[in-house]
Amino acid sequence: MAAAILPPSLDGLAERLAYERKLESKSEFAPYMDVLPTLEGGDNPYLATLPRFWESKRLERVADSGQLERRMMNDERKDLDQWALACVDSRANFLGDGRYAMTPYLDMVNHDASIQTRARIEEDKGFAGSGDILQLQSGKNYAKGSEVFISYGNLSNLDTLVDYGFVSDTNPCNVETIAVRMMGQQPFTLTVYPDGSVDAGSKATLRYNLATPEELEIFSTIEKGTGLGILAKPLSDRNELDVQSFIASTIDEALYETKAGAAETKDDALINIYLSARQKQFELAIERITHKFPGIEY
Repeated sequence: MAAAILPPSLDGLAERLAYERKLESKSEFAPYMDVLPTLEGGDNPYLATLPRFWESKRLERVADSGQLERRMMNDERKDLDQWALACVDSRANFLGDGRYAMTPYLDMVNHDASIQTRARIEEDKGFAGSGDILQLQSGKNYAKGSEVFISYGNLSNLDTLVDYGFVSDTNPCNVETIAVRMMGQQPFTLTVYPDGSVDAGSKATLRYNLATPEELEIFSTIEKGTGLGILAKPLSDRNELDVQSFIASTIDEALYETKAGAAETKDDALINIYLSARQKQFELAIERITHKFPGIEY
């Protein structure tokens, strides 16, 4: 671990990276700094693939109901050096003890969500005397000379696009979200999982929002603090049909936008894969609903 940059926080890691870059050849990490990706182009212009550095015209082509835009606004940190922050977001590794590090060589290993990966720090097990080492264990065996992969975590396509500049059309961890606003109600986020199922929280919220006064009477007859558990199951056949119809309609509207966007971005592979994967997940969700509720209108 002596070769790693180890501040106590992600913010501190970005600040330290910016500091070491200013030192240029005087930095003890100069060889590592020289191979980090840049914003200016050259031999390693990798960071330009991150959406935070795209031109507005390209961002406007991402027809995902504002999902990418909301994420970028939430992650924005104008108080930190943007090059350093991008390097940290795309290359830092979690050590398991609450700390993050920039670790040479490790940040060159590519991601595969299907590979189970474990990491731990072994104290005083250095290869050249005392010192800690970071040990990685992969759930896959590799033949000599083949490329090794690790999992960066259970990341959605939005996660990998924003922080790493790539997406997968076969990501088993992908989730897609839609911002939902109903008149007179608090907005919420509907989440669609890889198998096409919808998060329980959204269904519970809709069961409450779409309930009749009679269906809501049950909440006045149960002990205080236990009422929300009732919403984990359908309140009635009528209510559940309305809930599923609303979900199907919401997803179908987002699907229409996403499908059109995918058709118009065939000249941009990154955006096209991102939108096509979103499209497939929404189609699976609607197929799942219509299979369970034949003839449902939405």
